Order: sequence, then structure tokens, then C-alpha cells
Amino acid sequence: MTATPQATGHSGWDHPETPRYYETFCQRHDRYRWANALLVAQARLMPGLSVLDLGAGTGRTAEAALAAVPSGLRLLCIEPADAMRAAGEVRLRGKPVLWTPSWSGLTQRFDRILAGASIWQLMPLAETIRRLAGLLAPDGRLCFNIPSLYLGIPDRAGAGADPLLLGMPALLAAPEGTASPSEMPRETLPSPEGIDALLRACLLTPERLHAEFRFTQEAYRDWLKIPPLTDRLLAGMAPAERTRRIDEAFARVDAGSWKAEGWFFWSACRGPGPLS
Repeated sequence: MTATPQATGHSGWDHPETPRYYETFCQRHDRYRWANALLVAQARLMPGLSVLDLGAGTGRTAEAALAAVPSGLRLLCIEPADAMRAAGEVRLRGKPVLWTPSWSGLTQRFDRILAGASIWQLMPLAETIRRLAGLLAPDGRLCFNIPSLYLGIPDRAGAGADPLLLGMPALLAAPEGTASPSEMPRETLPSPEGIDALLRACLLTPERLHAEFRFTQEAYRDWLKIPPLTDRLLAGMAPAERTRRIDEAFARVDAGSWKAEGWFFWSACRGPGPLS
């Protein structure tokens, strides 16, 4: 489950070291496991459904779907980054999953479309939702999630000396740079109500859930080590050097701090009638 902008060379999500750092994070921390579990629950999966997983990363959203419905699902995973897709193909070898690098020209209709931690990379959002709505079968569901912070809604303070986890990005940022990790959307996203309106404009009926996750300083440290997430903060550095800098910053903040990270989850259903 990753955000997957178009890769260029070995940059971003297609850097050969990215899958290792991403998988290390997923093995040590349950942020994406938690997000995937809620996303899949919202999708209301059942045997016999065809499922599109957009921005599939190393296959962790697909894995959660298969855990919920062990047999009878037909999954197509779309992952543009070669390195992440290759890791996903290995992780899910033997599972009923097909992989492809692009959704360009895709015409098949799907009962469920999942976009775990990825849809904000596919801007403009209105056009992406319109395209995805066109790929839904009657009574199909488009399910995606977005961290509240990316929608301009601050997270709630947790505990410790750094209860919003602002210390490490501030220490890593160059004096003239930004303290925002690279995954933060460069374009302004609509409000939750605005996203509801985009879905309704495509004749989808939205259901929206907000949930909070306890995101620790240690988890944040390991998340920042995923190469594309610090392209703005530590531009031009090799992953090993970035890791060293992040560990140095971690040593200067309160390791016991955590925040209540908010996420919004959408499950938008298309009615049985024709899509205009």
C-alpha cells in the first residue's frame, strides 16, 4: 500500500532501496495494517468479486483483502513503480493476483476499487474519481483513505514532549526548505465534504468514516526512512545517508512521544443504473 507517482529512473518509489525500507516499516509498525483493515472492512468484500487495487505498492492492501476473503476474489494490482511491483509479485506469489504497471486504457469493470494510501498522488482528484467511477460495475464500490492532515485537518496532540511529532522534520529541514515530508500533497485537496460532492457528481453515494491511530515517534522515524518520503527534506542524499541523518534527529527528540493521527475512509457505492 503506497502512494505511487510516476517514477523517473530510480527516483521516488522506484528507487531500488525503497521496497526494503517500506517493508521494514510495515514489519515493525502497524500503521498501514490498521489502515488496510479499515479500508477492507468498508469495502464489504465477498467471494466472487473482481477487485482493482490502485497504487498497490508491495501488495499489502491486496493481502488484507485476501485475508478477509481467502478464496473467490479476483484481484488486479496496479503499481507504476517497478521496484515496488517486483517486491509485491514476490510477496504475493501463488495468490490469485495479477499485476500491471498502468491503468491507462483499462476498460474492465470492477465490483470493488481499492486505493489504499495512494489516491492523493493521482491529481487532479476530480478527474481521478471520474475515471474510477467509470470502471465500477453496477452496485460496485470505490474505497479509499486519506490522512486528515492531507485535507488540512490537524491531528490531535498525543503525549510526550513532542505530541504532534514536529521535531524530526524541523531538524531535518534545510534553513530555506520545508519541514513537510514529500508525501504531503503539493496540490490542495478538497475538504471531506468537497470529496463527498465529487463522488456524488459521479453518481456515487459516499459513506465516510473518520478514525484515529496512535502514531509513535519511533514509527515516524522509520516511516521517514522510506526514500521518497524525504525527497523534499533531504534532497540528493543516498538512502543510507538519509537514514543516518534521521537517526541523529530521532536522538534529539522525545522518543516516547506520539500523536493521534486522523484518517478519513470513503466507501462510495454506484447504483445499478447507467453511469452518465
